[in-house]
Amino acid sequence: MCSVRKHLVNAALLGLVSASPALAQNPGTFQVPEGCTAFLTVQSRSCLVSHHWRCEGDPEGTHWRVTLDQDGPFYLNYTDAEFRWLQAFDLRGGSRDVLIEPEEDPASLSELLETGNDTMVFSIREERAEGIFRRDYTGYDRLTGDEVTIDGRTLLVTEFSYQWETGGGPRQTEGSQFVWPEAGLFFGGIETVTAPSGETAEGNFSPVEFHEEGDPDFLTMTPEYDCGDVMSALPAAPVWRVAQ
Repeated sequence: MCSVRKHLVNAALLGLVSASPALAQNPGTFQVPEGCTAFLTVQSRSCLVSHHWRCEGDPEGTHWRVTLDQDGPFYLNYTDAEFRWLQAFDLRGGSRDVLIEPEEDPASLSELLETGNDTMVFSIREERAEGIFRRDYTGYDRLTGDEVTIDGRTLLVTEFSYQWETGGGPRQTEGSQFVWPEAGLFFGGIETVTAPSGETAEGNFSPVEFHEEGDPDFLTMTPEYDCGDVMSALPAAPVWRVAQ
């Protein structure tokens, strides 16, 4: 990792982790790291709000996203213009996931938009206190041909599935998501996780509102939709395109 990007990662992590405990008591405006510019806030179902930003010195087309719930930031990820999942950070558990390059079949947003279908085969290196672990993923994204308009933005509907081998059987995530082609972004939808035991859990992470610079709720710390609802959930699992 280049020194500029490493500095930005460390700044983002230190700022987000140190801020997390206080945010529930003092909701306000999210601050992106120095040298970075925020461009989008997304209010989603399941009591989530996320903020997207780009940083000086990072490769063109890359961007960061942090996801917050009622207790503050809990997930930070870094993707490129093809929406390859370069890095992800569990801000509460302390783990870091890094894409192992080169991939056998890289995720490609441009291929999805050009052909309507994209397959992927790749591996992730997970770094946590207990050691370093590898996860091998296979999956696909597919355009359904449907479009929806959410808060004035036209989004393409996808169906997707990906899985990784846990050692005790596969863990699979599948469902629908949304793509905003002009912005080169994915957003969550209705998704089902199936654990190796066969136990399943469903969540709705669909976007509801988009806020850009100048909007009153741009960079808000407060999620607005479904907060307080009881949501079924499986034990924590790596989720890349949408933080759950």
